[in-house]
Formats: sequence, C-alpha cells, structure tokens
Amino acid sequence: MISTIKESQTKKGTKPKRSRAETEQRLIDVALELIRKNGVLAGLNLRQVAEVAGVNRGNIYHYFGSRQELLRAAINRQFDAFVNSLTKSKARARLVARRLRAFRLHDSNDTNDSMLRALLVLDGDDTVDPIPLYEEQLSQLRQDVIDGDIDRGHDLDALQVALSAFLRGYRIFRLPYAKRVGIKPKELDDRIAKILRTWLEAMAQPPKDSR
Repeated sequence: MISTIKESQTKKGTKPKRSRAETEQRLIDVALELIRKNGVLAGLNLRQVAEVAGVNRGNIYHYFGSRQELLRAAINRQFDAFVNSLTKSKARARLVARRLRAFRLHDSNDTNDSMLRALLVLDGDDTVDPIPLYEEQLSQLRQDVIDGDIDRGHDLDALQVALSAFLRGYRIFRLPYAKRVGIKPKELDDRIAKILRTWLEAMAQPPKDSR
C-alpha cells in the first residue's frame, strides 16, 4: 500500500538521509506501486511520485532525466527479475513446456514488464523494444525445429511475434478478460493454457496451404 511507503519518515516528520542508489530505488518502487494502484492508462504523475517517495520533484529529473527514463529503469528491474525466474533451471525445456511455463509467470498483483512497455508506447516513446531477447528466443525456436517440436515449414519470425503478442496482451488485460467472461482469473489462466498447449502442439505439423 502507498501508505506504507511513507513510513520511512521519522516520527518527527524529518526524512532520513539516503544514498543516491537508495533514492533511485525508492523512486522506482513508488512508480511501480502508483502504476499498480492507478493503472497503466492513468500514466505516471511525477509530482505524485516525488510526494509519496518523500523527495523533491527535481530529484527525479536529476537522477533519471525524464519520466520515460524512470519507466525504463523500472522496466529493467522487472525484466531482470522475469529473466532470472526463467533461468533458474539450467535444463532446456522443450517448446510446449517452456512456453507454458512463461505463460504462467505472471502475477495479477504485480506490475509486469508488458504493462510498463505499453505505458512507454502510450507516452510516445518509439524506441521501446516490444520483444526483448528476440534473437535468443528465435534461436530457441530454431532448436525446436531441430527437435521436431516445430515443422520447418513454419515462419519462425512470425511465430515469435505471435507468441509475444499473445502473452503480453493477456498479461495486460488478464483481470478485465476474467471479469468480462465472468470467472476467476486463475480459472481463466487454466483455460487459456489449454488453448495455448493445443496451438503449440499443432506447430509440429506442416502449415496448411492458405491459398
């Protein structure tokens, strides 16, 4: 809760001294929490970030330069955590297991990488990478072809974009989707995972002639 963020202030109302690294981390934490509370489309109000973090608004520009740079710092933190969770096991999983695991790695109570990147795009940033680790993931798909999990007739670039769009779109709209369907998010996760499994397993077959 945002109210807990302010507990760092002393009882006398003075602010404890922080190092630059601590202040930067504080601003990132507050930015993420405000996005969780207000939603992506509400944007990020730097005045509110400074107020909740207990710093001068000018510190944000001093440390990050702009709102976009603050968001990029938050993205880097979130994405590093996501990558670390994917690489805990050194054993390479096959296509279906690997992609289903990636699908399950989201938390409705957390602000995820997809939301933050969407916010930067809405903010007019045309430098946002929509598919980080694209080359690495494409290399994995090529290995999937060798393993027989994907037929060599499929367009791997298009497949990677489609999978990215599928996962990122679902993460952003997961709760509204569940509300619209009228079920709990966890139940929707299970049902979507079955569809995803069917799709991925079908990739082992040659593509049908679209003509």
